[in-house]
Amino acid sequence: MSRIAAIARGLMANELTTSPLETKHRQLIKLIWSRNGMGEQYYRVLAPDMPYSRFESRMTRLMEQGAAEGWVRFVFPLAPTDDEAAYRMEFVDEDRFIHELETLVAPDEKAS
Repeated sequence: MSRIAAIARGLMANELTTSPLETKHRQLIKLIWSRNGMGEQYYRVLAPDMPYSRFESRMTRLMEQGAAEGWVRFVFPLAPTDDEAAYRMEFVDEDRFIHELETLVAPDEKAS
C-alpha cells in the first residue's frame, strides 16, 4: 500500500468515528436534564419498566430530539462558568414533552 493510500484510509476511518464534540454535547444535555437528582426523580415518578441506565439514555435521546424539533431548548453560557443556573433547559411546548414522556415509558405492546 502506498503512503498516500494509507493516509487516505486513515482520514476516511476518522470520518466514521463519532466526533468528540458530539459526545461532549450529548454529555452536557444529559448533565443538564438530570442534575440535582432530577433524573432519579423522573425515574421514580414515571416508574418505567427498565433499568435506570436505559431510562437515562432514552431520556437523553428524547431531550436531543426535543432540541432538534424545537419543543425543548438548552441554554448554555457563552463561556464556561461554575454558575450552574447558567446551564438550563426550557420547555417550549410542555404538552409535547409530557406526550413524549408517556410514549417513552409506555410498555412495549409487542405480541409474544
